[in-house]
Amino acid sequence: DPAYRAARGRWPTQIDLELNNNSALIWPALGSGLGGSTLLYAAALCRLEPKDFESRTLPDGKSIRWPFGYKELSPYYARAEQIFRVSGTIDPLAPSADKPPHDPPAMGERDRYFFRQMRAAGLHPYRLHNGIRYLTDCTECGGHYCARACKADARNSLILPSLSRQQITVLTQTEVLEVNADGSVATGVTVRFGQDDLFIPGENVAIAAGSLITPSLLRKSKSVGWPVGIGNNNDLVGRNLMFHASDFVALWPKKRIKRSGPGRTIALRDFYDSPQGKLGEFQSMGLSAGYPEILTFLHQMFDQSPIARLSMLKHFLRIPAFFGARIFSEASVFSTIVEDHPYHNNRIVEADANHPRIKIQYTINPEFKMRVLAMRRLLKDSLSGIRVLFVNRDVALNYGHACGTCRAGDDPETSVLDADCKVHGTDNLYVVDGSFMPTSGGTNPSLTIAANAIRVAERIDGSREGFG
Repeated sequence: DPAYRAARGRWPTQIDLELNNNSALIWPALGSGLGGSTLLYAAALCRLEPKDFESRTLPDGKSIRWPFGYKELSPYYARAEQIFRVSGTIDPLAPSADKPPHDPPAMGERDRYFFRQMRAAGLHPYRLHNGIRYLTDCTECGGHYCARACKADARNSLILPSLSRQQITVLTQTEVLEVNADGSVATGVTVRFGQDDLFIPGENVAIAAGSLITPSLLRKSKSVGWPVGIGNNNDLVGRNLMFHASDFVALWPKKRIKRSGPGRTIALRDFYDSPQGKLGEFQSMGLSAGYPEILTFLHQMFDQSPIARLSMLKHFLRIPAFFGARIFSEASVFSTIVEDHPYHNNRIVEADANHPRIKIQYTINPEFKMRVLAMRRLLKDSLSGIRVLFVNRDVALNYGHACGTCRAGDDPETSVLDADCKVHGTDNLYVVDGSFMPTSGGTNPSLTIAANAIRVAERIDGSREGFG
């Protein structure tokens, strides 16, 4: 029910996915309503590494660099961490890094156990940087709307305070149809409000519709000066789509430990950058795995085995799943975040009257799969003293981490936005969601998106009066 989903902060409809030339309809990891996808995020608010901003050559031979560096973004990271009440500790592999502004609460007993085990294995865990206040009986609200304002999402941290101070106006149940532009000047947006189409003028226009929707909006915004969509004269809008690969990893303690207290508290970056290439971060998820998760894993193994055609045997997998859950007790779920690289043909396809859904075309590059497997091997070897089960078999794309579809850069021939995230060829049209990211890095993108939005807002505030 689209209305039911939208009322709970979830994108109301499915999207088309063409993955490795196979088509499917999927429910997107997108939020809906005030706060957007931050309504659903798990509030892991981590900085990229300084080296993520450096120029490098990608596996396809193309060179890429961010149009600004870590040093320029650092003060905006700090401001975003204050706004979203980020807590955590310093990564021991980066002792000179800035400490989050708030101290984290005590770990839950189970995470304390794994933290000690990882240290004993020679790894360097630290407290995951979270935007969570940990009110009494906090459940950490990963993947769903937080009704108690415990999780620092955009709704609670930015929109509602701005509304209370009468600094902004919000139109709900409103669809943006196109951005209007007269040559290089964006004049406003056309929206559908109820049954009416309205034009809303703006001295400046900023788009933050997300990396899957912003490119579709720009491509639909056609005029004499922009015959194939605003910013799309070089056919770059919607291209270079990146996700992350995220394996779910079940870890079992060697003794029964009750799960209580904060459980999304561990991160480590021992394999963020490795001889096997750019990898990423490892985090606790605050989730548990028991009988249903073990059964799902066994089903996946069965479906990829030579006896998959003997479908009746699949029903008997409930028996080993049951005994496995009894023997191993409940596991804690961790997740990898492996960096994706921008490839030209991974993209968002423009929606039209005959194809109203968002459509993703994506091919998993062989080098990406090799890095995902390298991350698994490194973790498995390093965690040899802990019972470990990798739930995923193939590359599992993290659809909630989409970025890169309107890349920022210095050269209009290879990028959609300039260093201030203004669309090349325009005077006042900005993109301030994850679309701007030239590379995906190896951690959650939310803090980088927020910090960059603050940076761009400061540029706009200093260049023109008014902000629409």
